[in-house]
Amino acid sequence: MMSQGDQTWTSGLVPMIEPEVVSEILARISDLGLVVSKVGKVLGVLTNPTFRIENDLSAWEGKQLQDELTVESIPKFEARLREFVGGDVGVFPLELNHCARGSNPEFPMRYSFHQLGQDGTILMLGSDLRSTAEMQQQLVSAQIALEKDYEAQRDHDLKFRVLMSATEEATLYISANTGQIIDGNAAAAELFGKSQTELTGQTFADEFDMKSRENLLDRLVASAADQSAAPLSATTQKVEASVLIEPTLFRTSGEQMLLCKIKMAQGAQTRSDSLEENLTQLYKTGVDSIVFVGLDGNILTCNDAFLNLADVTNAQGVKGRALAEFLSRGSVDVNVILENANRTGSMRLYATKTRSELGADRTIEISTSRLNAAGETVFALVIRDASRFDSVRPPASQVTDVDMRSVIELIGGQSLKDIVAKTTDVVEKMCIETAVEMTSNNRVAAAEMLGLSRQSLYVKLRKYGLLSKDG
Repeated sequence: MMSQGDQTWTSGLVPMIEPEVVSEILARISDLGLVVSKVGKVLGVLTNPTFRIENDLSAWEGKQLQDELTVESIPKFEARLREFVGGDVGVFPLELNHCARGSNPEFPMRYSFHQLGQDGTILMLGSDLRSTAEMQQQLVSAQIALEKDYEAQRDHDLKFRVLMSATEEATLYISANTGQIIDGNAAAAELFGKSQTELTGQTFADEFDMKSRENLLDRLVASAADQSAAPLSATTQKVEASVLIEPTLFRTSGEQMLLCKIKMAQGAQTRSDSLEENLTQLYKTGVDSIVFVGLDGNILTCNDAFLNLADVTNAQGVKGRALAEFLSRGSVDVNVILENANRTGSMRLYATKTRSELGADRTIEISTSRLNAAGETVFALVIRDASRFDSVRPPASQVTDVDMRSVIELIGGQSLKDIVAKTTDVVEKMCIETAVEMTSNNRVAAAEMLGLSRQSLYVKLRKYGLLSKDG
């Protein structure tokens, strides 16, 4: 109630307010006020004087509010309106986007819903979200820019790693303050006889002998500052190699760094050079024959051990010739060896016989590896003389005592013709099993080895129950 007729608050009652004052209050407490019917028709528009927008929003009166909303906001508004009209007066505020009109761009608003009377009229009080949307857009733009920076950094790091790995010269990044190795390439790790992980974080001076360690970091910085200085000479500790160090001083992230390029001193040999020399000596003077063959089966080069095995005077006598000419089963052996090596990458201990230029046969074992040489496929065959083991090594497949007894038991009970036929089956099965085993279950090569067609081989495999045999 009112006390003494004064326009004051008493017992929680609201004093009578003039209609125009109510409109002003509503306009002041919100940026945009809309009076709409229960079907969404705009009956009135109230705007805050501080709410700046290009177009006159009073033109909305008499129109459906859905016509002024963006496509994604229409179903949201209609669903919330049905909830409010249905009696759910506790609905939460709703964010809607108004579509662009003329020079006025899209703008977002947050509306709260309020019941005005019994006729279903609804008051929607809206708060301008343009500043919030701009802030969100700035955050999104900042995030996108940050992601681009990260992507550029990852791209730069990848290029750096590729460049370091492709550089044959040993290269290290060293902190000029602590002397620790920050990063390095594979060539540097090989030079010091360590992995790249082991090398990173170590003190650079610890990789050299005691004489070279003395004031090494100071000498590197001084040498880098004097561009005319000669490379520093030092001796590595683990591999004991004399090296020359060319330092370059630079600054990054407020810290001085040294880029050190390390190369072998004149006359010193690297580990890779030693390995190459050892492999060359093994090829030239090794007791096992080594032959390099192309995809066509022709000999590219061979060592002296193979020349002795083939009874050929010089390498020019075999270069370009087919390897099949020097194997007892000719192209059958070559096809089996190359097909299996090409499919799996290698083939171990293939037993066969070699045929020399003078017609001498010798039992051999062949190990084959597939190589990629300058983009071309090459096969390296290591051939070992196995004739000394023939007397102590049992044959791969032979007629067992059980088979022989089963044949002997037929004498007197069946005719000689039937006995010979059954004996032939035993020998035929043994030959087929041997061929399949020697060709690593390559049916095409086995058929060629036995002089059969593929169809005939499959018939015989089915006959002896060998069709599903795992080679």
